[in-house]
Amino acid sequence: MKIAAMTEGPDWNSPVAETFAAAEWLLILEMEPAGVIAAIPRNGLPDCDLAREIVAHDCEAVLCGPVEEAPFVIIADEGCVTRYQAAGLSARTAVREMEAYHLSMVPDFIGGTGCGSGGVDACRGHHV
Repeated sequence: MKIAAMTEGPDWNSPVAETFAAAEWLLILEMEPAGVIAAIPRNGLPDCDLAREIVAHDCEAVLCGPVEEAPFVIIADEGCVTRYQAAGLSARTAVREMEAYHLSMVPDFIGGTGCGSGGVDACRGHHV
């Protein structure tokens, strides 16, 4: 299983950025055996390009903070990638917390209406 982490640095000990847009690195992590299989520096890449990298690497989840609408649509609606709120945790800790089901989901983009009252249909399919 591969997951992505939007971090401030290039390794497992780097903190997950406060928001998707604030991340300086995109880590692609392999769960078994555990390891970083790609560390992609932002280097000015737009959020949507990083979102496409997550989908292209066939990640099942992304550890991040709140996400703007355009990258959210790519990750959630097009890629069906589950989003977990992990801002401030190290990538290593965030993975452990995700595996223990202790992280909440990022249900909608920044400024979105949320998924709470309308169920799955109100989420346009991104409630994964």
